[in-house]
Amino acid sequence: MDIILISGSILSFLLAIFLLVKKKEKLTSDKVLAFWLFVFSLDFLRSYMLFFKGKMFLLGFGYALPLLYSPLLYFYVSLVIGNKKKFDLRFLWHLIPFVLANIYMFFYIYTKSPEWRISFFEDTSFSSRPLLFNFILFIVAIVYPVYVILIYGLMKKHLRNIKRAYSCRDQIDLYWVNYLLISVSVLWVISLYSKFISGYFNSLHYSSSTMTVYFFELIIIMIIGYFGFKQGMIFLGSPAWENSSADPEKYKTSGLRSEDAKTFLPVLLGYMESKKPYLNGRLTISGLAGQLEIPTNHLSQIINEQVGKNFFEFVNQYRVEEVKQRILENQDKKFTLLAIAFDSGFNSKLSFNSIFKKQTGLTPKEYMKRSSVA
Repeated sequence: MDIILISGSILSFLLAIFLLVKKKEKLTSDKVLAFWLFVFSLDFLRSYMLFFKGKMFLLGFGYALPLLYSPLLYFYVSLVIGNKKKFDLRFLWHLIPFVLANIYMFFYIYTKSPEWRISFFEDTSFSSRPLLFNFILFIVAIVYPVYVILIYGLMKKHLRNIKRAYSCRDQIDLYWVNYLLISVSVLWVISLYSKFISGYFNSLHYSSSTMTVYFFELIIIMIIGYFGFKQGMIFLGSPAWENSSADPEKYKTSGLRSEDAKTFLPVLLGYMESKKPYLNGRLTISGLAGQLEIPTNHLSQIINEQVGKNFFEFVNQYRVEEVKQRILENQDKKFTLLAIAFDSGFNSKLSFNSIFKKQTGLTPKEYMKRSSVA
């Protein structure tokens, strides 16, 4: 079905142009994403010309591309999370396998005639091909799960940092990357089947298995294109205090003794009760520290050491209590549950339901029903 390849090439190209031209706030991550989409566009076009137009001089050029796709995706997620304005040259180390593979392919495949390439892929089997060629294919086969694990690790660290610095996760938790990782994992399984079980490496014809591979690549392009265009700035850096934990040893150099932190705790709790800063749905730990006129790392230490919670948990416990109080005051059903949640500092229905149930063991509707009966 050539429509999948044509659609993939055109869509990837248009999304890349859209990112570079139409997005108002272009970050370094957007440029990496645009390049990633351009490469995808060229690969879809190459596959179309190879499978449906018989341009055999293009045969072999796609084998090493997963060694480029995976690092680019890793670069993108790293840049979005770190909100870096410049490309980190250390990322280029991840491209070494792609460069080395293409150096080998240049001399062994790319410079050979189309007739030689056809003969190589049709008349040889996986077991009879050069060891180095098969080693490259092995690296290609494992690169997707390796980078899925690396990106998953970035996401876990990112969510921990959010809970240390932010009182909400909406629009900054990169939840859509999970969909992307699932799609990439499915693509990897299908690619393994296509390449090693269905005989793709010994076939120069477009088959149902290769169609499925390109179909999932098209899904990945749509996911990352859509959410990548919407994705904006997250962090303005990663301060050292964000890596702190409730372990007192971590705060030895903070400048605040545990005794002083214990003394300041009533001030913090009194401020939360009287001023209700948690009603601000975008409250951050640096914002609260500014209101209290103390250093951010000191406030982090007080919350972690004396309360035993991270900032996210600390603030949202007040929001849940605020919702519970407003539910009791709303017996005449003057306000909807969602309106109460938003007025209490929550920013979305999904996060409200999740946090409320985690703290109370009941959904908001169940709690409201029990309150009305009581």
